Amino acid sequence: MKKLIFLTSLFVLLYTGCEKDKTDPVTPPVTGANTFSSSNVKTKPVYFSFSAKDSVQSSQQWDLKLTTLYSPDDSLRQFPFPGIVLNSSLGVLGTYVDQKFDLVNPSAVTGLKKDIVDTVGTDSTRNIKTTPVYYSFDLRDTTTADGNWDIKWTINLSNEPLIILNKDKGVTGKVLDNTDFTTLSAALVTGLETDVNDTTLAIGNKCFLYAGPPTHKLNPVANRVFVVRTINGARVKFRTLNYYNAAGTSGFPKIEFVAPERYSLGTFVLKYAGPQTHKLNPYTDRTFVVKTVDGKFAKFEMLSYYNDAGASGYMKFKYEIQ
Repeated sequence: MKKLIFLTSLFVLLYTGCEKDKTDPVTPPVTGANTFSSSNVKTKPVYFSFSAKDSVQSSQQWDLKLTTLYSPDDSLRQFPFPGIVLNSSLGVLGTYVDQKFDLVNPSAVTGLKKDIVDTVGTDSTRNIKTTPVYYSFDLRDTTTADGNWDIKWTINLSNEPLIILNKDKGVTGKVLDNTDFTTLSAALVTGLETDVNDTTLAIGNKCFLYAGPPTHKLNPVANRVFVVRTINGARVKFRTLNYYNAAGTSGFPKIEFVAPERYSLGTFVLKYAGPQTHKLNPYTDRTFVVKTVDGKFAKFEMLSYYNDAGASGYMKFKYEIQ
């Protein structure tokens, strides 16, 4: 009888433990590293300094801003998600690796990048009359033909500059005339289309207007704005500024654009568990690496997004400074 009672009690304990694992977020065990628990980032951003080992005022030298971010996809902007912003103005860099916290040597991790929070940018591409130029608004730079490009600058048989959309990756676009670039909300633009083929193009040769003799110049069209939905679903508006470089040579289109922010850590800090619990849990064995304001290397691992009462919005992580 005693043996039966013991086995029954053991089964109940094991079953209860398994059921709890199914519903509660998994919190990795804390080692000898420092830990930090924020106040509610859904109410107000929290600024963390590795040097101070605590939260600081936004006017002080902080490394991480724990806050709420929004998707770059305009159709999802109404859904906030917890994220981390690096202090790019003070040179903080970061990245993450899917490795166990204890195995990561922060100073040996490569690929640390700066957050881009200035959404307005300009770009003067290479000579498109020599070779096609592939441009990514997410990278804010040129890329290769087999890369994740959004638009391709090239010329047709009449030497007209063309913009070709990456239709194979779902990029769409639209031309808007009599439109103020500054006040236009790209999120409200409808009717974006993709290129049908090499001759039926959504933007095509509408980038510049031929001035005719005596200059024969190609000039931007006044109040003409282009909107593109990128590979990643983000909306970008841009306008052409020039078709000539500083020496006056043609074939160097210059554009001004407004693109979404780009974060090195961003919303990659937590993952959605799905409709059963709707919890936000840490990634398994994901370690974040930061080069701090002071030039030191630090690493941290998310532990939880909930306080002891189970309320969301409270970021907790463990960290070490090298």
